[in-house]
Amino acid sequence: MGAILPLGSLALLSCEASKDEETASGGEKSDLRTRDDITKNIAKYFEEVVSKENIAFAETFYGDEVEVFVNDLEVNGKEAYLVRLNRIHKVLLKDMTVEKLHVHTNYFSSEALAWGGETFGEIRPDEPTIWTNAWAVVKATGRITDKAIEFRIHMDFRTSKDKVVEMLAYYDPTQLNAEIAALEASEAPGEEVAE
Repeated sequence: MGAILPLGSLALLSCEASKDEETASGGEKSDLRTRDDITKNIAKYFEEVVSKENIAFAETFYGDEVEVFVNDLEVNGKEAYLVRLNRIHKVLLKDMTVEKLHVHTNYFSSEALAWGGETFGEIRPDEPTIWTNAWAVVKATGRITDKAIEFRIHMDFRTSKDKVVEMLAYYDPTQLNAEIAALEASEAPGEEVAE
């Protein structure tokens, strides 16, 4: 009987510690999901747009005023980003595939800290903050060089009212830049041969 009492007291203390941690953190409870509709839609984006070159899917996926950041490049608006997508798929790369894709979505608590000491509820008081993170390996063939291209990519998508309104993409651009340089060299006017 004496051993049961200390174990019961330990359980009570453990519960109290959890309540203290929750109170100390402001009661924030963000939620991470892998099988929800937003996560499934982002995974479908990789299948439809990256692998199948279905730019029509991208037209319904992005909000009109989407802000896109690709490494240090900023592209504003769906129309401008679709031009970039078309160029990648129709001019630079072919046979694109995505491997080892992982996607999960974070539904941030309005009490979760964002930046500058503010919470997500203070930054976006009228809507939840929802970010989806994706990691994958992209493989393709350069249309100009016919060289195999492979790189790891990390992408983040912020969804609002069923549209992606902000997107971040990070990858090593070395191989893509080499393909762009080859394209530019192929488009350069030929030099006149001196007689």
